[in-house]
Amino acid sequence: MKIIIYLYTLTLLIIPFYLRASDGPNIIVIIADDQRWDATDFMQSRMDDLGRTARFPWLVGTTPNLSRLSNEGIHFDNAFTVFSTCSPSRATMLTGVYPHVHGVTDNSIAFPTNSITYASLLKTAGYATGYFGKWHHGRQTQRPGFDTVATFHGQGSYFNTPFYDGNNNLIRTTSSSEWIDDVSTNYAIEFIEQQNNNQNPFLLVLGFKSPHQPFEAPNRTVNIYNGQSALDVPNLNTPPPGQTIDVNQGNYAGVLRKYMSTIAGIDGCVGSVLDKLEELNIENNTAIIYISDNGFFRGEHKLGDKRAPYEESIRIPLMIRYPQVQSAPSIVNNIALNLDLAPTILDIAGVDIPQNMQGSSLLPLIQNQDPPDWRKYFFYQYNHDPEFPTAKVRPYIALRHENGLKFISYEENASWTEFFDTNSNNDPYEINNLINASSHTDDLNYIKSVLRNEMHATEFLKTNGINIQESALHANINLGKNYNFSIETSNDLDTWTLKSNLTGNGNSVNYNLSPSTSNTTAISVTGNENDYGIQYVDGETPYRINNTELIVGSPDPWDNVVGGDAVLIFEIPVKETALQINRIELKFTARRKWSPSEIMWNADLYLLGIKNNTTPFEGDSNNSSITLIKDNILDPGFPNTDTIVTSNCEDLLAFIEEFYQERPNYSGGQYVFLKFTPDMDPESFAYKFYIYSSNSNSHKPKLIFHYGENSENPKQLFYRVKYGQN
Repeated sequence: MKIIIYLYTLTLLIIPFYLRASDGPNIIVIIADDQRWDATDFMQSRMDDLGRTARFPWLVGTTPNLSRLSNEGIHFDNAFTVFSTCSPSRATMLTGVYPHVHGVTDNSIAFPTNSITYASLLKTAGYATGYFGKWHHGRQTQRPGFDTVATFHGQGSYFNTPFYDGNNNLIRTTSSSEWIDDVSTNYAIEFIEQQNNNQNPFLLVLGFKSPHQPFEAPNRTVNIYNGQSALDVPNLNTPPPGQTIDVNQGNYAGVLRKYMSTIAGIDGCVGSVLDKLEELNIENNTAIIYISDNGFFRGEHKLGDKRAPYEESIRIPLMIRYPQVQSAPSIVNNIALNLDLAPTILDIAGVDIPQNMQGSSLLPLIQNQDPPDWRKYFFYQYNHDPEFPTAKVRPYIALRHENGLKFISYEENASWTEFFDTNSNNDPYEINNLINASSHTDDLNYIKSVLRNEMHATEFLKTNGINIQESALHANINLGKNYNFSIETSNDLDTWTLKSNLTGNGNSVNYNLSPSTSNTTAISVTGNENDYGIQYVDGETPYRINNTELIVGSPDPWDNVVGGDAVLIFEIPVKETALQINRIELKFTARRKWSPSEIMWNADLYLLGIKNNTTPFEGDSNNSSITLIKDNILDPGFPNTDTIVTSNCEDLLAFIEEFYQERPNYSGGQYVFLKFTPDMDPESFAYKFYIYSSNSNSHKPKLIFHYGENSENPKQLFYRVKYGQN
C-alpha cells in the first residue's frame, strides 16, 4: 500500500528550569491600546522620508516624551503585531508564542493562567513584578505572574473606574476628574519607588487604556488639536474584498482629534515615568519598552478599527531605551514583532529563554549587532471574533516579507485573496491587488511557499505522519487552536473529496482518512443522571446536580437566575466488532431565555475530559485536553421555545477513534464529559440558554455513535489539509 503525504516532521520542546541572582536590571513595559505606528511627532516628522504622507503633521511637538524614547533609545521602524486585536496580541507578548498556540484568539478569552510567561519566569528568578492598568481578556480578574497589581476589569472607563488588586479586592473607584491612565501611572510610580527603596530589581508593566475608544482625553490635552484634520491618502476608498462600506466613519475629523488627544495624554504619563527614573538615578540600569498591542485605521480602506491585514493595522510603535547596553540611539529596520517581547525581556534579565517561545530576542539589535539569520518575513493571522460576528474584516492568514510582498488568504472566500507589493516605491497603500498579475507569478509562488513553510514551522498546520492500521488510516496533524480547517482525500490527485471540516485544538491529533462506508448500525447513549451545572460564584465552583435543566449564562444576572456552564455526561459504548466509527451526533433539547442586547455571546461545546467515573469536576480552562468540539452550537438567534438540536461532532470523532485505538479491549465504564460554555463574558445580562439534562422526563440528551463496515485500505491515497472549511 502506498500512502502519500505532503509533510512529515517532529519537533521536541524542552523547557528549562533555572534560577538567577536577584540583581538588576529593572524592566518597564508600557503598552498602549490601539496606537498607530505613525501616531507620534517623531514619526510624523519622518513620513515623507519613508515614502508616505504625513497625515497628522500637527502632532509635531505634542508627544515629546514618546519622541524622547525614539531619540534616546532604539526605534524599530518595522515593528508588527502577529494578530491585530487586543487580547490575542497581549497574550502573545506575555508568552512569546502565536495565538493559535496559546489559544487566545479573541478578546473574550481569558488568559491561560498556567502559561509560561516572562512575568512568571522573572518572578521565579527573584524579580519584584507589578502590573498596573489594562489587562483585558474579557473581564478576567487574575494577573498571573505579578505580585503587585492595581488594575481594572475589561476595558474600564476613562473616568469613574474601579481599580482592583491581584486578589480582585476593590482598591478604590476613581472620581469623575481622575483620568484612568494617570491613575495607573501613579500606581506604577509608587511601585518604582517602593522597589527602589527595597533595592529590588523589578519588572513593571503599565497598560494604558488610551487610545482605545471612546477616546476621552484628560483635561490637559482634550482641546490640543482643535480645528485639525488629517491629510488624505490614496486608500481611503478601497475597502477590504467582498465588503461594502457606504460611509467612511474612520476618517471623521472630530473622532480623529479625540483619538490623537488621548495619545498626547499618555505622552505625559510616559514623561512622569521617565522623570521618576531620573530622580532616583536608575535610568541607566532600567530598560524601558514602549509598544502597542496593534495598529489602528483612521479611514484607510474605509475602516475605523484594527483587525485587517493592512499596514495601518499590523504596524505598531516599538521603542526600547536601555542606556547601559545600547551602543548609541539608532533606528533599526529589521522586522520586529510583538512575538519578540517575551524573549527580549528574558534576555535583558539574563534569564534563559524557553525553547517553546516562537519569538526572537531583540537584544542583539539593541546592541547594534546585525544577526545574519534574522527573519526576513513573518506569518500573521486573524480569527472569528464572537463579539463582532459581522465585522467587515473577515478571518485570514497572511505573510509579510521585508521586501514588501504580502499575501493574504481569507478563510471564507478564496476569491478575496490578495497579493500586494507594499514597498514604498510601489504600492505602500495596498491598492493594487497583484493576485492575477502574470508579471508577478514567480513572486506569488515564492510567497505562497514561504507561507506554507511558516504554517508548518509555527505549528499552525503541521503534519506528523501516518498511522496505518488493518482497517483504518489516520493522519497525525497539528491544527492551530480555534481555527477552521478541512481535510480532503484523493486517489489520483485530480478528484478531491471532502473528508471532514475541523476546528483545530493546538494539539497533535489523529484524523481518520479511511474511505467512508455506509452506516450499518448506531448506538444511542442516553446521558448520565449526574449531568451538572457549574456555577462560578464568589470565587467558588459549586456543582448543581439533579436539575432537570442546566443553565448557561451569567452567574450574576439581573433576573437572579444564576447561570454558568452546563456539563453532559455519556458513557462511551463498547466498539462494535468489525465495524468502524463513522460519525458522532449530539442530540439535546434547549431553549433561549431573554433576548441579547449589548453582549451577543454564543455557547460553544467543549470536550471537558474522559473519566472512569461520573463525579463532577470543573476541569482546568488552561488544560490543553479541554478541546473545542463545536463552535457556536447555540447562538443569539436560537428559538425561545424547546428545540431539539442534532449536531454532528466531527472534532469529537477524532478523540473517540483515538480512545478506541489505545484501548483495543475496552469493555465499558469510561465517560465523556461535554461542556457548554459562553464564548465571552456574559457579564450581568439575563440572556441565557436552558439545556435539558438526563434528569428530565422526556428530553434526555443522547450521544449517537454511527458505525459502518470496515473497508480495505486503498492502494494509494493522497490527502491535503486546507485552511478554512468547505
